[in-house]
Amino acid sequence: ELQEHIRQYPPVWGEKITGVPAEQICQVARLYARTPAAAIDLGNGVEHAPSSNDAIRAVAILMAITGHLDRPGGNLLGGGPMGSLSGIPRPRSLNMPERYTPALVDKLVAPEFPKEFQPFLEGTSSAYYRIFESVLTEKPYPIRTIIAPGTQPVVSTRGPRQVIEALQKVDFYVVVDVMRTADMDYADIVVPNATTFESDHPFETRGPWLMARNKVVEPLDDCKSIYAFFLDLGVRMGYGDDFWHGDLEACQNYQLQPFNLSIEQLRQYPTGIVYTPDGTGRTFENYARAFSAPSPRIGRDPFLPQGKAALYNTTFAAAGYNPMPEWREPPESLTGTPELTGRYPLVLSDYHTSKNFTASWQRNVPLLREMTPEPTLHIHPETAAVRGIADGDWVRVESPHGWIRVKAEYFPGIRPDTVMLLHGWWQGCQELGMADMPLLDGGANVNLLYSVDPAKAYDPLVTAMSSQTLVEVSLE
Repeated sequence: ELQEHIRQYPPVWGEKITGVPAEQICQVARLYARTPAAAIDLGNGVEHAPSSNDAIRAVAILMAITGHLDRPGGNLLGGGPMGSLSGIPRPRSLNMPERYTPALVDKLVAPEFPKEFQPFLEGTSSAYYRIFESVLTEKPYPIRTIIAPGTQPVVSTRGPRQVIEALQKVDFYVVVDVMRTADMDYADIVVPNATTFESDHPFETRGPWLMARNKVVEPLDDCKSIYAFFLDLGVRMGYGDDFWHGDLEACQNYQLQPFNLSIEQLRQYPTGIVYTPDGTGRTFENYARAFSAPSPRIGRDPFLPQGKAALYNTTFAAAGYNPMPEWREPPESLTGTPELTGRYPLVLSDYHTSKNFTASWQRNVPLLREMTPEPTLHIHPETAAVRGIADGDWVRVESPHGWIRVKAEYFPGIRPDTVMLLHGWWQGCQELGMADMPLLDGGANVNLLYSVDPAKAYDPLVTAMSSQTLVEVSLE
């Protein structure tokens, strides 16, 4: 069935979609299949598309049929040296998975997954943008209060017009942060948050390394750690038993119970300890154990009930989804929406990784801003020349949904039909005399350029939002 299914996606079809020659697609496929040890590194690029679940399923199938799954040098099941299959304990979850019930999922305004697939990993949540959508529609019920710690939705999710409208409508909006944010003007209360260096932390582990995360200096003035904020809030709301009566050390000791350690004992090891009890460690080809393990879904049913890799996924089929991965065009693309390409002939995507900034932060730091003073659009020199755009010119980037103003930066390594922009521009820099940028038209908020139409913007299974739209670039 899989062989028959993929006949509709031959290499020549892939060439039309990607621009990668069909011959090269075949070469890479054979190289991956025939290499004794090979792994595929999945990143956010695959996840930010309306067909992200299909792309990830297709990659998982590649791992399985080539024999590169849970073998040395391949993609491992169970999350590495401290994964679920290593036998090494993990800190206890703070999110009380025993309370994960269908009734709890029913209370979510916009579950990130269909109910039958909604997992409980470190808690459960609604899709980020859909929360603000629900404020505006009041469906499935009106949202009255939003607490926003360490986030600024006006510049960190799509649809800033709609987000601003929602923040103006919601009854009570609380910002908890270490510095001024793009959405702070819409807040009813701003709570000063202590920095990482002023806070003790609960545990997040990677590998067998276990170390206390201790504050370095005391918080300034009235600042509190985000953990103290939520512990205190839980107690004040009458949930003291669930929030360790506001005691962070009691919370940490609860997490450390699987290790038979207390936080005071762990602090005796300033550089941490390597926790590898006898009989633990990485083993390979744990297929039966991994596939039969209880999933984080509501029913706690096995990940793969047949006990083998599901090339044809019966769980998906039963829920009304295609049991095998399929291709869906991005909501606005050169091949999928040709009616737009006359006015908007270029593909735009945004990225988050920067040598100077973290997401939508730190443009207010003078040293960093001196190195990258303005938002820049990566554009191929030939594409720019056709439009009379020189390297460093201010340009207008316009999509069907809005426009922004940035500087052109010649980038020979990009496709001529594609432009790219760093996400997160809005902050000014007082020391350098730079004002904040507009959050909507005329600023550099790339989220303004994307569709938020639920029929277009989301993967139907995981509500991932697209990172692709169509634009035109013109000289300012």
